[in-house]
Amino acid sequence: VISPRLTIAAPWHEVAGAVLIEPGNAFGTGDHITTRSCLVHIDRLGKAGGSLLDVGCGSGILALAAAKLGMSAWGTDIDPDAVKSAQDAATLNELDVRFDASPLDTIPGPFDLVVANLYAEVIAALAPQLRRLAKGHLVFAGILADRAHLVDAAMAPLACEYRNIHGDWASLVFQA
Repeated sequence: VISPRLTIAAPWHEVAGAVLIEPGNAFGTGDHITTRSCLVHIDRLGKAGGSLLDVGCGSGILALAAAKLGMSAWGTDIDPDAVKSAQDAATLNELDVRFDASPLDTIPGPFDLVVANLYAEVIAALAPQLRRLAKGHLVFAGILADRAHLVDAAMAPLACEYRNIHGDWASLVFQA
C-alpha cells in the first residue's frame, strides 16, 4: 500500500483496485526501496490529466501507477523483454499505457513528471534528454547514495528539491 489511492499487488492477492504486477524477468514489483520511493513521489506529484514518462520502465509499474491515478503515461526501455512484460502488465490491468523502446531523443515532450529508477551513471548520461523532456518534476531512484553527486552535477542548473537516503540508496527530486 503506497497510499489510500495507490496499491500494488501480485495478481493472486486479489486486492480490489490495485495495480497488478506479475513478478517476472523485468525489474519492478514495488518491493524494492527504489521502486517504492518512485511510487510515493508519483502518488504525491501526479495529477489526473497530467503526463508521465518512465525511462527504463522495467515491469512498467511506475507508468501503470501513473495511469491508475489518471495520468497519460509512456514507458520506454532498451530491453525488449522489459517492454513485453510492461505491455502484458498494461493488458492485465486494463490500462492504456504506451510501452516501447523509443530512444529518448525521438520522444516529444515535455511531460509533467519524468521518472527514472536507474543507476546514477545512467541518469547522468541521459541528463540532457531528461531535462528536455520535463516540464514539471524529475524523480530519480536506483542511485547508490555515494553516487548521488553525479546526478546533482549532471542535472545542473536544476537544484535538487528533495533528497532521501535509505540505507545504500538515494532518491532525488528535481523541478524543471
